[in-house]
This record gives sequence, structure tokens and C-alpha cells, in this order.
Amino acid sequence: MANTTIDLVGLDFNSLKNNLKSFLKNNTQFKDLDYEGSNINVLLDVLAYNTYLNAFYTNMVASEMFLDTAQLRDSVVSHAKELNYAPRSFASAQAQITVAITPTSNVTSIVVPQYTSFTTRVGSNTYTFSTSDTQLITSANNGVHSISLTVYEGLVTGETFVVGSANSQQRFVLSNPTIDVSSLIVSVYEDGGQNILTYLKQDKILDVTDTSLVYFVQGAENQQYELVFGDNVFGRRPKDGSTIVVKYRISSGELPNGATTFVSDSAIDGHTNINVTATTIASGGAVSESIESIRYNAPRNFQSQERAVTSHDYETLLLSKFPDIQAISVYGGEEIDPPQFGKVFISVDLFNTDGASEGRKTIFKQYISDRAPLTIDPIFVDPTFMYIKVTSDVYYNVNSTTKSSSDILTAVQAAISTYSLAELENFKTTMHYSILVKNIDQSDPSIISNDTTAVIALKFIPITNTVNTIALDSYNVIQSRQGVVQLATDVHYGENLTSSPFTYLNARCILVDDMLGNIYIAALRTGVVEIVQKTGTINYASGRVQLINFNVSSFEGNSIEIYLVPQSKNINGVRNIITEINPIDVTVNVIGVLV
Repeated sequence: MANTTIDLVGLDFNSLKNNLKSFLKNNTQFKDLDYEGSNINVLLDVLAYNTYLNAFYTNMVASEMFLDTAQLRDSVVSHAKELNYAPRSFASAQAQITVAITPTSNVTSIVVPQYTSFTTRVGSNTYTFSTSDTQLITSANNGVHSISLTVYEGLVTGETFVVGSANSQQRFVLSNPTIDVSSLIVSVYEDGGQNILTYLKQDKILDVTDTSLVYFVQGAENQQYELVFGDNVFGRRPKDGSTIVVKYRISSGELPNGATTFVSDSAIDGHTNINVTATTIASGGAVSESIESIRYNAPRNFQSQERAVTSHDYETLLLSKFPDIQAISVYGGEEIDPPQFGKVFISVDLFNTDGASEGRKTIFKQYISDRAPLTIDPIFVDPTFMYIKVTSDVYYNVNSTTKSSSDILTAVQAAISTYSLAELENFKTTMHYSILVKNIDQSDPSIISNDTTAVIALKFIPITNTVNTIALDSYNVIQSRQGVVQLATDVHYGENLTSSPFTYLNARCILVDDMLGNIYIAALRTGVVEIVQKTGTINYASGRVQLINFNVSSFEGNSIEIYLVPQSKNINGVRNIITEINPIDVTVNVIGVLV
């Protein structure tokens, strides 16, 4: 029976053309035609091209209709607008500085004007930081007037709009895509400038009345932002003919982060003897939100409704507000030992730094506290880094490759680093042993197999020549023989816990366990480990290590590392722990074999 239907499911040009040929060949009127050499071949090309272009256009239109599949930023921003989500803008780097002014004559006070600017350099680039409001110095110490200021990076500029009721489609779109939305200052001049009103940014219509002087910010096309004023129902609309003046900072994103030295650009209140000292390095600068970040955050932000109830709410609100947060973990106080009810613990890791400064944590807490229940106290804790020490014996067939053992070594090390970067280096991640060894095997075609072990490395820096009490948590079950009846002669020290060397009582020592939960200092003698004294305990079930009365005179390297053998080959990171395979903790032995 002849095929009288055309299969147009595929979007490939050649497939479309072949389907058209099959359709025609199965019709008796066209079965004897030469489809490769006749003029109908040209017609088939035109039909196939037309079908292909229509299919592509339809597919693009359909894709841009949904947040999950949209590819254009303008489409993603438009869908986010429906969820009342404004994409995160550029963020200005900020720093704390102390300004000390020595006047040449006696003065009672000094005014530091709004937008007083200071210059800094990062690398070969120069950036301008400025104050956000006016400050007054009223006291002096030995003739020196000093004040602590928060300064923000960016060029301060502005735009002006004239409200016209005749234009029902009038929009107030800010022209620069790199503005820091948090710096917006909106003033409305009405009645020829006789009435000057300051409008404030609002994120929701709760408690907004017809007289509220508020504006809303939403994403616009071309990575720009649009101001939306009230309609005299929710928010007061500026009068017809009034002038809207908008001031804001144009940010350089993350480039000024790390600045430490600042110089005043000009005299302050007429005084030129100015000394500027940075009390914190510049941080917090970031570029605008990416398409994938908007796609992820918009529905979750809509779900949380600006309320921090679940742990995911805390994570979503902080991630959508602060672009310098690279990773975040939130857990309730009931999860820790001992439980601390009524508290939620938040750990953040920022880009290009470990953890977060006290200043940034204060800002985070002020923001999230307004959105958390009154009975819940947000506590910010520093992340703990749990390193995984990897030792791998890699076997490769020397007859199947021209590469040297050093080339194989480099490939394996790169595979391990790639695995750590892609699968770990974040909160609540798990090192899956099977995936790790698979990546090692696949790092080069000549590799036959590998024998890999992974242990937990907890690092700490003790105060030398001082009695230390140390508590370290791995939250992994550690291999042990607890509960197994054994003779004293069966004890093998250091089977489950060892450490890097340190100096104790003028001897080179390490830490070892006795397989029963006790930790000892052991001296490294020639060919033997000699127990010196007990110094702590290990809970094999919880993975907690406690050192008591630990007093060392020195240690090798930048820290003391405690190595734990996990019961499972998979190593889990929980709560505020970030797991990572550091390249210096990787030992690879490449062994060539003849196959």
C-alpha cells in the first residue's frame, strides 16, 4: 500500500527532503521521476528549506514562551516579571575606611558631603569610591577629626524624565545596564519645582496606599531596568508635567574587589590634610544576574513570597539579593548537637574568598532578619573546609600509547581536579568513590585500572607553646573496631586516625588512635611509633575529634592535618562543611604494564 503521509517530525534539512522524496515516490504519478537529476530536485530543496525555516521559527517562538526553555535574556526577564522578580543588578564594591582630617585652624565640626569621592587602584585600573550620604564630624582627638565611612564604587550620574499623561504608554527606562539598583535616589519636582518629593523603592504592595510615595523596579529589555510608579490606588502617581530626577551609581562589577588603599580626590569641607586608611578590603562587587540564575531564582523567590520560613527560603532570598554569594547552606538549630532551638544557622562562601567578612555577615543578617519569624534568630557561621586526601596507583598499558608516565600523571591529576570542581567545592556535596575512580580510568585510553584510596583530612592551626582544646567534626562514620573483643597485643595504633608531624617535647610526633576511641601523641622513632601520652578522643560514629591539653612547640607546613579513614568509600559534606580535593593532597603513582 502506498505511503500517503509525510513524516515531518525531524528538523534536519536532509531528513525533511528525504521524507518529501519518500512521499512522492509512493505516489504512482511521480514514481518514475529522477529525483536526483531532474528539476523536481530543485523544488524539493525549496520545499525542504521552507519547511526547515518554518520549523525552526516555530520552535524558537515556542521555546521563548516558557521560562524553562527561553534562550533570550529579554524573554527570561519578561517571564520573571510575571513572578514579581526583578533580576539582580550590578552591585558596587564597598569598603570601610577611616578618614582622619587635620585642620590648619580650630574648627568645631567638619562636614563630609554626600558623594565625597576617593580613588583606588586594583592592578593597572583606577576606580572611584564615594559616600552615599552626608556625614558630620563633631569631635577631635589631639586636633585630628576622624570618622569611619562606608564607601561604594561607581560613577554617580543621573537621568531626567518629564511625566506626560498624554502618552499612556510612557515608560521610565534607565539607559545604563550597569547601574547598581540599590543606589537609586528618585526625586519628583512638581508645580514648577515648588514641591520636591522623594520617592522610595518598594518591593511589594503590602501597606501601600494611594498617597504612598513609592516606586517599583522591574527588568526591561537590553539588560536595563524600568521604574514603575503608582496609579493613585497602589502608590501616588507623579503629577502631569512633573520632572523625575533619578541618581544612581554605574558599577564596575567585581573588578574593584580587593582594593585596600584609598586617596581622597579633593578637599573635604575646605580641608586638604587628609589621611585615609582602609579598615576592610573592598568586596561585594558583582555583575548582573545571569540568565540561568534568573531562571533558577525567579520561581523560588515567588514561592517564598519574601518570607524566610523553610531553609530553602533563606537560601533563595540571600542568593537573589547578594550576587557575591557563591554557595550557601542553611540548617536549623535542632540539627546540631546539642540542639539550639529557635535558631537557624547560615553559612555562606563568597566568590574569590573563603567564608565572609564580619561586615558582610552583618549586612546579610540585617536583610534576612526582617524576613524571618520573630522567634527565630539567624546565626551566621563560617564554613568549614573538609579536604579529601587521595592516593591512587594507576596502571596503564605501555603498548597502547606513546605517552610517557608523566603525561599520564598530568591527565590523572587534571581529571581529579575537574571532578572536585564539578562535583564538590560546595555545601552538602558527596564524594562518590565510584565516579572518582571512573574519571581516573577515563582520563586516558591507555589506563587499564586504578587502585585508589580516599581519606578525610581535617586541618587546624594550634597556638604553639599553649594548651589547646580542639574540636573537629567530619560528620562521617569512621572505620573502627569498637565493640570487638581484642587483646592488648592486637591493638594497632593509627589504623583509623593519623596526622601530619609536629614537635612535642623536642620529639617529632604524630597523632594516632587505638581503634577504641582514644587519641595519643606518638613519637616517630626509627622504624617504630612510640606512644607518649593520651591527648583526646574520637567518636567513630559521629566523626568528631576532640583534643585536650594539646600543647606543641611547632608543626610542619601551614597547619596540622588529621587523617581519618571513613567507613564508607563515599564521603559526605553536611551542614556548614565544604568538601574539596586540594591538588596538594593528591598522590598519583603511575605504573606501566605490558598487556
